[in-house]
Amino acid sequence: MAKERIAVTCLGSGAALGRERLWSSLLLDERILFGLPPTAVPQLYRLGKDPTAIDHLFICHRHADHFFGLPFYLLLYRFLYERTRPLYVIGPAGMEKATMELCEIAWPEFPDDAVGYKVPLSFVEVDRDGEYAAGELHFRAVRMVHFGMDAYGFRFPYKGREIAFTGDTEDCPQLDSLLDGADLVITEFTHAFRTEGAGHLGTAAVSRIIERSRARGATVLATHLGGDPAPIDGLTVCRDGETYLL
Repeated sequence: MAKERIAVTCLGSGAALGRERLWSSLLLDERILFGLPPTAVPQLYRLGKDPTAIDHLFICHRHADHFFGLPFYLLLYRFLYERTRPLYVIGPAGMEKATMELCEIAWPEFPDDAVGYKVPLSFVEVDRDGEYAAGELHFRAVRMVHFGMDAYGFRFPYKGREIAFTGDTEDCPQLDSLLDGADLVITEFTHAFRTEGAGHLGTAAVSRIIERSRARGATVLATHLGGDPAPIDGLTVCRDGETYLL
């Protein structure tokens, strides 16, 4: 039986200090979003995507290039849209408090407005390795190594396949636990011109991921790039605005 197609749209593929790419954000079947930087909302519109179709938002850690688009996204529900089904925000412990604080900084008048955001927010906070659920989506969280932060990679079954997203991480043993057996691997590749480096993956780690993944027929997408890496056989380097059908 043929597997259902999966569409991965790259809203942005750059790292925090990238010069020519928007900050990393990938949209899975227009329903699941990995990362919400400030550039994500205008890019959704630019690509003709419906912001209200998103049901699950994964935040791997709370650096600004992954998280600071939330006030802009929630602003849409303050003025333009209304929804009754939950919007699941998945991230490290303290995610709800940090979101509310960030929104208050961004729009100080909104917490005092009785209308508020017309969307039922449901926060799923990750405080350890393990299994979690966000509505009907069941996922596994694996703690990564990223400058001592609470940073997680995520994995879940989807349309008969296993999806794995590294988030930001340096090379560490947890990568094997997260990625082994995955059919679609979305990996960060910040140190595109170095073999390794603190806090992020370089060419040595990404090459190892590709070798292990290709042996079982998995697809590997690279995002969160610090530049344009040299071609690596078996690696698809995400480009802003492109959609990949898998």
